[in-house]
Amino acid sequence: MGFTAFAIAVAGSSILGAYSAVQQGRASAAAGEYNARMGERNAQVAEQQAEQIKRAAEFDVNRFRSNFGDLQATAGTAYRFNGFVASEGTPALQLIANAKEADEEIFTMRYNASINRQQALETATEMRLQARLDRMMGRQAGRAGYIGAAGSLLGGAAQIAGMRGMPTPGSTGG
Repeated sequence: MGFTAFAIAVAGSSILGAYSAVQQGRASAAAGEYNARMGERNAQVAEQQAEQIKRAAEFDVNRFRSNFGDLQATAGTAYRFNGFVASEGTPALQLIANAKEADEEIFTMRYNASINRQQALETATEMRLQARLDRMMGRQAGRAGYIGAAGSLLGGAAQIAGMRGMPTPGSTGG
């Protein structure tokens, strides 16, 4: 194989290696961007879940209050029906105790909803941070592709330059 053919083969190999490195970098950058977009979308879903948790808790509290109001009214009616005065003595103390339990139940419902909401918001934050990391890694992979391409081209050029001083077949070394 003559010098020219060998030089062309080395140059072609270097160009193909450079092209491959650039394409691999672009594909990695695109994958990183895709993952980042999915992470941001998932973060938005988690934020919507957090808002839904808050709304559902308030709905549950309102429904509980309504049901509790019905229960208290029924209890008061039952006391009066049985000849007790519901606004004083033991019946009144029982109704007050029921109201206190209802307030505690409402507090617990809101507290649990708050914790669940905070967990959903934390999940959203983690997803956004992961999205930023995916995007950064994709950009770095893209840069690495170009650096790899440059390295391939420079390596081929150095190989060709090193061959220039070599004698060709049929020549005299002298």
